[in-house]
Amino acid sequence: MLPYPDLPRRVQVRHRARSLATRRPWPRNETEVTGEGYARLAMLRLLALQRATRRAVQTHQRESAPLLARTAMETCIVGLWCLHDPDAARKIRESEIKVAPSLLTFMSSAGILPDSVIREAVCALGESRKLPDVRSMTEQIDSRTGATLAIHLYDAAYRPASQYFTHASGSALLRHITAKYRYSTKPTKSWARRAPVRLTDACVGLLAGALASHTAEPADLFVRYSEGHAKRVLPPLLVTVSKGMARKLRLADLITTLKEAEETRAHLSRCGPDDEPDDRERHLRAMYNALIARLGIDDVPEEAIRPVVDYFVTKVLADRDAEVTP
Repeated sequence: MLPYPDLPRRVQVRHRARSLATRRPWPRNETEVTGEGYARLAMLRLLALQRATRRAVQTHQRESAPLLARTAMETCIVGLWCLHDPDAARKIRESEIKVAPSLLTFMSSAGILPDSVIREAVCALGESRKLPDVRSMTEQIDSRTGATLAIHLYDAAYRPASQYFTHASGSALLRHITAKYRYSTKPTKSWARRAPVRLTDACVGLLAGALASHTAEPADLFVRYSEGHAKRVLPPLLVTVSKGMARKLRLADLITTLKEAEETRAHLSRCGPDDEPDDRERHLRAMYNALIARLGIDDVPEEAIRPVVDYFVTKVLADRDAEVTP
């Protein structure tokens, strides 16, 4: 939430990351290209996306910045996957052959070449294969490295950014409806202003650290840089919910809600194991119903509230038992 000035460290990280990516020339023979080579290309693309994302945030391009950050996240994951999959270079070449017919479809539409000729020529290039999806790549990376930062960034930022900014989903379209149910040509802000910069910076440090470790170079600077920025990436969904509650809840309503939550927690902690479970559920449900009423939400089904109520009743009782047990 607080400003995070890091200009000197960012300059140092960019300089070292660029040197890691360009230390060796690109092989002239395609068969000599390795996964590390593609990872170094991903590093160069990340550095360009980092600068473009920062420029978009500085010039208040609210839609461009999240799209650039999402692209940076995908580039980072592909680069990491290339480092940890021994057949990454071959799979990437085969994926290019896979999409080649689609890229050349315009020649068939323009009457230059028949579609059958295009496909026959592409098949002669070799076997075609589709790359794993981004989620599968992330799981492979974390399973082979024993880390969780890649999957954390994917769940916290990549998937929500796709939902709110990239795809024409219901969530993305509803951003053009105001809190007063009016149409707006300007979509609502669904992410913190500097979150795309933080995400891109974290991706640069993450991939640079992996490259440094792969080449037996010091990686401490990159690790600190990536973790420091990753902690400051607020999920878009959290920002959206917080802004919606801030628009509909007055300060007095917020204070009242916090008091009710504390009273409910105190009541649940006093309940014994032999007390009526319906009484615990009634107190917690009353608190949720009051909050929903203040927010003006009247279409939440009972089935959606029950799992939340059951979870918090169980959690409060477990916390109480943990405090009692020496």
